[in-house]
Amino acid sequence: MADKYKQDISIEVLVGLFMFVVLIALGVFTIVLSQQNFFHKKYPLTVLFERVGGLREGDQVFLRGTKVGVIKSTYIEGNQVVVHTDLEVPVEFREGYKVEVMASSMLGGKMLKLYEGPLAAEPLPKNTPILGEPPIDILEELGIAVAGIKDMANDVAAGNGTLGKLINDDSMYDEMQAVLENLNEVSDRLVNGKGTVGKLLAEDDALYQDLQGSLANLHRMTEKINSGQGTLGKLMEDDQIYMETQKLLEELRAAIDDMRETSPVTTFSTVFFGAF
Repeated sequence: MADKYKQDISIEVLVGLFMFVVLIALGVFTIVLSQQNFFHKKYPLTVLFERVGGLREGDQVFLRGTKVGVIKSTYIEGNQVVVHTDLEVPVEFREGYKVEVMASSMLGGKMLKLYEGPLAAEPLPKNTPILGEPPIDILEELGIAVAGIKDMANDVAAGNGTLGKLINDDSMYDEMQAVLENLNEVSDRLVNGKGTVGKLLAEDDALYQDLQGSLANLHRMTEKINSGQGTLGKLMEDDQIYMETQKLLEELRAAIDDMRETSPVTTFSTVFFGAF
């Protein structure tokens, strides 16, 4: 009887030890799966939102593309949504900071993205409330876009707006058709070598060759002028000719000035002696 009693106690002890090990293992797995380390210091952060778009407890918090914490709790207080987070690193916000709720994947889910602000900006005063930006509701934006497209389609069908008039007004179509016909005519003239542009584009390259020759002659003449060859080149390069020309102009100007000064005396002498 005593042996059976001892055997029952040993079985209960083994079962108890097994359950204890299972509970320890479950605790470790819970810590690992939740990606939280209860032995590290936490830095609480509270953010106030107008709305959070489905952000909930356990969602991750990212800073510079790195996970730095999780959402601790969310609740409504007055006309705001209060979000409490536990961060693994301290965050110092500066002027120009941004906190926003974003989609964590294409399949759904949310995350909180932190941006401290420009490095050169002034730090926020202590105890300044951190305000988050309202998230963009993709479904709502898509609904607005679809409604806008529907309104535009109705306006087109009713002949409103520029596009509606183009579609419903036959005169606009006729004018456009006439413009296209004129363009076709111009294109045909170019292909057939008619007109100045057509001749330039024609397969007969005589005009092109003449133009090329004229440009070559102009280039040679410019080189001769730059090198001091020819009359114009010598005039531009020879300082002596320039000085002589300048001197001649000065003498001519002086002669004209003398003629202006002596002109009244000559006129008076002619009149006076002509009387006798």
